[in-house]
Amino acid sequence: MKRADKAQAILVYATLIAFVVMALLAMSGYIQRRVQGIYKAAGDAFGDEEQR
Repeated sequence: MKRADKAQAILVYATLIAFVVMALLAMSGYIQRRVQGIYKAAGDAFGDEEQR
């Protein structure tokens, strides 16, 4: 494998990893709210549905 081909492959993988990380960061707020909603629904199902 030529040196330029290796460099290009590394650049492609680095770009792909950066894209995935940015997508996860962008979705982190949604995921956090979703998990909290699931916990609240479970707590409401077993509790008396009071909020303090």
